[in-house]
Amino acid sequence: MILPDKVYNILKWLLLTFTPALIVLISTLGVIYNFDTEVITLTIGAIATFIGALIGISNYNYNKK
Repeated sequence: MILPDKVYNILKWLLLTFTPALIVLISTLGVIYNFDTEVITLTIGAIATFIGALIGISNYNYNKK
């Protein structure tokens, strides 16, 4: 599987920039408003790991060509 450049770049941005910022935002708001954020941050982390695997597979296949 090789992702098109545009999809690859969007997924990479989501994984490297957006996801960590979102997890920090949710965790911080949880502290401020006193609610548990563990479930949602773990869910986001699991999705980010899945996206990272897709990017890794695509990058491997692209470089193999």
